[in-house]
Amino acid sequence: MNVRTLYLSHRLASIAFEEESEHPLIGEIQQLLLHKNLYEGPIHHKYDTETIRGITLFQEKENLPATGIVDPITYCRLHQAITTSITTLTPAAKRADFSLSRANILITTSSRQLTLFNGNTPIHQYSVGIGKLTTPTPLGNYAISLKVMNPGGVLGTRWLGLNYDSYGIHGTNRPWLIGTMVSNGCIRMHNQNVEQLYPLVKMGTPVYIRN
Repeated sequence: MNVRTLYLSHRLASIAFEEESEHPLIGEIQQLLLHKNLYEGPIHHKYDTETIRGITLFQEKENLPATGIVDPITYCRLHQAITTSITTLTPAAKRADFSLSRANILITTSSRQLTLFNGNTPIHQYSVGIGKLTTPTPLGNYAISLKVMNPGGVLGTRWLGLNYDSYGIHGTNRPWLIGTMVSNGCIRMHNQNVEQLYPLVKMGTPVYIRN
């Protein structure tokens, strides 16, 4: 079995650029786009129109939402993962899988609550922070598409990315804001709560966001 491992030199929380902003990471991104023949400009560490165009072309190529924004998923996809071949363990030797067999998550924005179910049985309920009025948490049916441990910064100690744009469920470095409308659309949890949730869900776990 092949395992793909990605080693990042920066925390995902540090990846947030506005147009015409400058940052050392932007130079790294321009270099990666250049190697993929998606960028022809200079390596000047500025998030300009040409860089945004390169990001958009890359996202289209990877079947990601073509926003031109360097979100955590786009940044991870830009980097080359290391592929390692490992021997599959026998069932008796496998590490314990703590994920719930029928896990699904319901997020209710009106009450700012996240409930973890196993099938129709509620298992845990947590208070969460949601999007501001100007950047609301999107209602709909989604699924967990990315799991990252210790992303750091505003993302806290765990990241559970959704298969929609750059939204996700994550921890926080401002626990006093949990229960309020504070984010750019993501769902924020106390770090100890998202750490409890993290092993109980897996890639593909349904996430329902309702009002």
